[in-house]
Order: sequence, then C-alpha cells, then structure tokens
Amino acid sequence: MYWNAEYPHVVKLSIVIVVGFVFVHQLSSITPVIAQPSQDNITSSDNPFPKIHEIKMAGVELPDGHTAYKMLEYKIIDKENNTKDITSRYTDLPTIPGPTLIMTEGDKAKLTLINEIGRGAVSLHTHGVHYTITSDGSLKMSNKVSDQGATTKQSYTYVWTAAEGTRGSWPWHDHTFGKGTSGMNMNGVETNGLFSTVIVNPANGKVDALVNGIPKKVNVEDIKKDFVLFVTDDAFWGVEIDNNNNKHTPLWVNPTLVASKNDLVRFHIQSVGTDFHHFVIDHYEWLKPGTHERTNFENIGPLENHVFTISANNSTSYYDKMPIHLLSGMKGKFQVIADDTTTSTSSIPGPSPKMQGSSISKDIGNSTSVPATSPIIHGTTDDSLEGRK
Repeated sequence: MYWNAEYPHVVKLSIVIVVGFVFVHQLSSITPVIAQPSQDNITSSDNPFPKIHEIKMAGVELPDGHTAYKMLEYKIIDKENNTKDITSRYTDLPTIPGPTLIMTEGDKAKLTLINEIGRGAVSLHTHGVHYTITSDGSLKMSNKVSDQGATTKQSYTYVWTAAEGTRGSWPWHDHTFGKGTSGMNMNGVETNGLFSTVIVNPANGKVDALVNGIPKKVNVEDIKKDFVLFVTDDAFWGVEIDNNNNKHTPLWVNPTLVASKNDLVRFHIQSVGTDFHHFVIDHYEWLKPGTHERTNFENIGPLENHVFTISANNSTSYYDKMPIHLLSGMKGKFQVIADDTTTSTSSIPGPSPKMQGSSISKDIGNSTSVPATSPIIHGTTDDSLEGRK
C-alpha cells in the first residue's frame, strides 16, 4: 500500500483507527469469556446442589401490643424436586425475634407473608442477600415501583437469593407497618418485635473459628449450637438453634445461654433500634469476620451484624458495656456444662411478652409484662435469671 509521506498526520490517524478497530473486535470476542464465571457464580459454583426454600409466615399482634412474626410453613425442595417439610423445627407461636431462616450460598427463598395483625401492611425487608426491587419490602414512595407489604386482604411474596459472597448472617425486618400515607416514620415498628435474621452458610461448608485459642477452619456441621442475639436499645432478644435436633427455641429477653464444654458454638449478634452498643463476653476472644485478628469486643450500631464461632470453655457473662445500657440490665449469662454431668444443656429463656391464654404462656417459657411500647424490659437482674435454672 502506498503512503504519502507529505501527510504524516493522515498516516498516524489511519494507524490509530485500524488498531482501535482490531482491539474492539478482539475485546468483544473475549468479553463473554470474562463475564461467564461471574454469571455462573451467582448461585455459587461451590454448591452443586442449591435448594429452594418455600416459606410461609404471618405478622401478628400480641395482646400486650407487641408485634411479631410466626412460622406457618417451611419446605425445602432439592435439585431432584424432593420436598422436605421442616415446619416442625419451629414453634407455631409468634416469637421475638421472628423465625431464623437458614440457607446456603446458592439457595433461593420464596417467602409468602400473611397479615394477621388486622390492619395496615406488614412486610419483609432483608439485608445481605440479593433480591429484585419488587422484593424490597418497602413502600412505593421509596422504591418507586409498588407497595410491597401484606394487607388484610392480600398476601405478598418475596424472592431472595443467597448469592456467592453473602455468607454470614443478616437482619431482616418490617419496612411498611405503622407508616402513614406520607411514608413518615421510616423505621416502621420493627423495634416492637418485627425483626429476625437469615443465616447464610458458606457453600464450601467451612467457617473460621477460635478453638481453644487457636484459629481454625471448622465444618458448619460440627457447630453444636447457634445463638442469635438481637441487641435493641434496652435488651438482648435471643434464639437458640440446637443443631443436634435442629430445633429453634425462642429465648426472649436477656437469656442464659447454655452449651456443653468444648462444643463449638456460633454467635450471631444483630442490632435494631437507634443506639450503638459495645458487645462483650467476659474472658473470651474470637476472630473478626474474614480475618485471623482476635478481639474481645464488638462495637455494633443499628442494623449491623457480627458473627463468630468459638469453643465453649468456661462459664461467664455477656453484656453491653455501654454504661447506660449496662445499667438498664442489658446482660445475660453464658453457662458451660461439663460433659460428665446430667445437667440440661438447654438454654434458659428470659422474660417474654404475654400471650393469649395460660397454655400458650406455659409453652413459651416465662411470660411477663414486657412493656408494649417497645421490645424491652427494664431492670432485669442476675437474681431473676438465677431463679429460672
């Protein structure tokens, strides 16, 4: 090809155009190859058998004014379309926190919510896991699409995906009940009981733990108990998940957590409300999530979460070290039982909201007059917990 040396700028421009065209053409051919792994990993390549969780829950109002979620139905469908009903793992009563949902990276959940409160719209808004805008669980004025709460006339269904990278535990809560037509009071009334957590286990089945002072990778299936503690502005609200029998037990306010000596236990610390907290377990250290860095406290704010796994070595106390919260009674016991005893290893519930009917009160544990204006109880003492052993 003939190039006219009198027009060097034309030559340079032509070279730039040709090189640019070749680069764009090659880039277009390799881009799908680059993008494909991220598409495949949406459901986690480490989980070859993702499951579908079909869940039905209700929002209810308790006689004392608390609001709460209760489990109605929970089925898990595997890749071969086999269905397992695990509803019996949960109580059929409303609980605070609400039912804890347990997924694995790669799983999907289809959650249908029914409004048994009798007014307004109640919803599910989650953190951490993935969803489309129609499963945000908020009002149209904020999501710009639709009102996404269950009314007295119509249920609402949400779809969540525990995509790769969502491992951990995440708070979910109401985001519509108690709001006026203007959408004011954007925190809804979730702090009155409409909150819970979803645990997402890693697809590879392993988590970091501090075992007898040594950082280790442990199998999720070797964790004997999961303790969920929600930190509100005035109290801890707890749930025990006994992985020996898969039972979920509500522990209510400032409970005594019980484990067998040397067992692996996992703590899920969540927060709702407006205050900041300083969580401590006396004489214990744990690993900061995703690191081998040790700590013996965690500062946690509204809707934040903190997860860690330790070996149960000695009895102690957990509490919020912030003076105003400690003085209000935000503390409980962590009791470790020796293997050679016949003492029960079931955790000991604290006070709970009053339920309708004495038979229900017996089933849930210690029904007391917890203030209806907030999910808190003032002045809980060690003596009151000792009396429940």
